[in-house]
Amino acid sequence: MKSRKGHRESSNRVLRGIGASPGICVGTIHRMDSGPTRIPHQRLEASQVGPEIAQFRRAVAASIEQIQALQRKLRHRRGREARAILEAHRTILRDEALLKGTERIILRQRIGAEWALQKNLAEIRTVFDRLTDSYIRERWSDIEFVSQRILRNLSGQRDLVDAPWKPHPVVVAHRISPADAVNLGRLGIEGLVSEAGGKECHTAIVARALEIPAVVGVRGLLDEVVSEQVVIVDGTRGEVVLDPTSERIEEAVSRSQGQRRRLDELAAEPARPARTRDGRRLHLFANLEMIEEARAAVRYGAEGVGLFRTEFLAMRRRVLSEEAQYRWYRRLLRSMDGRPVTIRTWDLGGEKRLPGLGMEPEPEDNPALGLRSIRLSLTRLRPLFLAQLRAVLRASVEGRVRILFPMIGCVEELQDVLEAVAEAKAQLRKKGQAYDPRIPLGIMIEVPAAALLSEVLSRHVDFFSVGTNDLIQFTLATDRHNEQVAYLYDPLQPAVLRLLHRTVRAAHRAHIPVGLCGEMAGEALHLPVLLGMGFDEISANPQALPLLRHLVRNTSYAEARALARRVLAMEDVRAIRSLVRDWMLERFPDTFEF
Repeated sequence: MKSRKGHRESSNRVLRGIGASPGICVGTIHRMDSGPTRIPHQRLEASQVGPEIAQFRRAVAASIEQIQALQRKLRHRRGREARAILEAHRTILRDEALLKGTERIILRQRIGAEWALQKNLAEIRTVFDRLTDSYIRERWSDIEFVSQRILRNLSGQRDLVDAPWKPHPVVVAHRISPADAVNLGRLGIEGLVSEAGGKECHTAIVARALEIPAVVGVRGLLDEVVSEQVVIVDGTRGEVVLDPTSERIEEAVSRSQGQRRRLDELAAEPARPARTRDGRRLHLFANLEMIEEARAAVRYGAEGVGLFRTEFLAMRRRVLSEEAQYRWYRRLLRSMDGRPVTIRTWDLGGEKRLPGLGMEPEPEDNPALGLRSIRLSLTRLRPLFLAQLRAVLRASVEGRVRILFPMIGCVEELQDVLEAVAEAKAQLRKKGQAYDPRIPLGIMIEVPAAALLSEVLSRHVDFFSVGTNDLIQFTLATDRHNEQVAYLYDPLQPAVLRLLHRTVRAAHRAHIPVGLCGEMAGEALHLPVLLGMGFDEISANPQALPLLRHLVRNTSYAEARALARRVLAMEDVRAIRSLVRDWMLERFPDTFEF
C-alpha cells in the first residue's frame, strides 16, 4: 500500500486500463468493497425448506423493487440507456433458470438460499465459460451483479453506496455493478475505476450514459491505492494517475474543461447528413446491443442501425419462437422511425448451451475457430435459423430492413445461406404471410478469407459490412482480450489496412455499398483513413456519432484520400499511427485529442 502523501519520486504514477467512458476528472479515492459475499453453508431440516424458499422469494422481490426505484429516479434524458440496462437486470431477476433452479436446489439438497444460489450460479457459469462472442461474454457479469444484490438482501447487508463520502470522490473497486453506478452517479461522484470489466460491459455503458469518466480493467489496482489518495481519472486515454503533482492536476483540469466545451458545441450542431467539404457523403449508423438503445441512436443523429446484434435475445428468451422474434424486430423498426435497420443473424458459439434450444455443448479445442456463428446456424441450429429468417422477413413489411450474415468464409457457405433465405421465403409464401421480396442481403467481412475473396463474394450480395474486431484478431492471430499480446492488436496494422482497402475496392467494382462496424469505427483517429479508403457507411456506438459527424463535415475527401494512399504504402504501424495523429492534430487542434 502506498502512502496518500507519498514522495516526489512516486508522484504521477500511471496505471493503465481500458478507457470505458470518456472524460477527465480529479478527485480523492473512495475504496468500495465489492468483493464476493461470504456464503454460509447451511443445512436445513425438512420443516425449514418451505420458509427458506419463501425468504429467497422475498429477497428477489426486494431486489426487483430496488431496481424499479432506481429506474424511477432516472427520468432525465441522459438516463435512458441506464434505465434500459436496469430493465435487463429486472429481466434476469425473473429468469426461471436463476429462480426456479435455485429453489429446486433448496428443495432437493436441503441447503440455505445463499448456498443454493451459489451452486446454481456455478451451473449457469458453465454456459458462459468458453463463449467466443465478447458481447455475450460480458453479460455474465450482469447475472453476477443481480445475484450479489439478492445475496445482500438475503443477508440484510446495506447497499455499497450507503457510506460516508468525502468531497470529489472517485470510486475504486474490483467490480462495480450498473445499479451501483447509477446510485453513485446520483451522489455526484467524479469518476469510476475498476480492476475488472471491459469496454462492452454494462457498467461502462451506464458510465457513458451518465457522463462519468471511467477506466476499467486496471490489473492490480487495489494493491496500489488507498482511500483519500489524490487521483486523476482519464477515461479518454484509459489512464489513472496516482499522487499527481500540482502541474499535472492543472493540466487535467484544463483538458477536462476543454473537452466539455467541445462536447457542448458538438451537441449543439444540427444532425444534418455527414458530407465532407468537397461533397463526399458518409452514412453514419448506430450499433445497438438492446432495442431500448434505439432512442439514444435517434437522439444522437443516427441515420439508421448499421448493426443490431440478436444474440442477447437468444440468451434472454427460454423459447425462441418466430412470433416472439418478429415482435422484437417490429418494435425495433418502429423505434427507429423509418430509418433503415440492419439485423445480424445469430453469432453464437457451438460450445454453449442456450435455454430452450434443446442443445448440449460439444467440447472443442479451439471454439473461436470451431462450430460457431453461421456454421452453427446452417447445421445444428438450422430450424431455429429458418425461424429467425422468417421473423426478420415478416418484419420487413414494417420498415426498411437489411439482413446481415456473420462469419462467412467462402462461396459455398454463402450459397448455403442464400438457399436458406429462399427456403424461408417459400415457407412464408405457403402461409400467405407478407414480406419484402427485395430485402437486401449482406455479409460480414470478418474472416481474412472473405476479404481476400471479396471480389467473388460481392457478386452474390447487396452490401458488405466489415467486422473489424474479429478481422483484426484473425489477421494478426492476436486475442484482443489477452494482455500479453494486446500490444499487437492495432487496427492500423498494414495487413489489416490492406484487407480493408481490398474489400472496399471489390464492393465498389460490384456497385454495392460497404460499411464498417466494430470498435475501429467509433475511434475518431481512424475516421480520415476509412473515409479516404472510400467506405460508404460507418456504424458506431450512438454516443460517438456527433464527433464523427463533425469531423466528416470539416474534412476534405481529397485530403483524406491522399492520407489513405500514403498510409497504404507504409510498412510500420508506429509510423502510420504517428502520421495519422499529426494529420488530425493539424486540422482539428481544438476538437481532437489522443
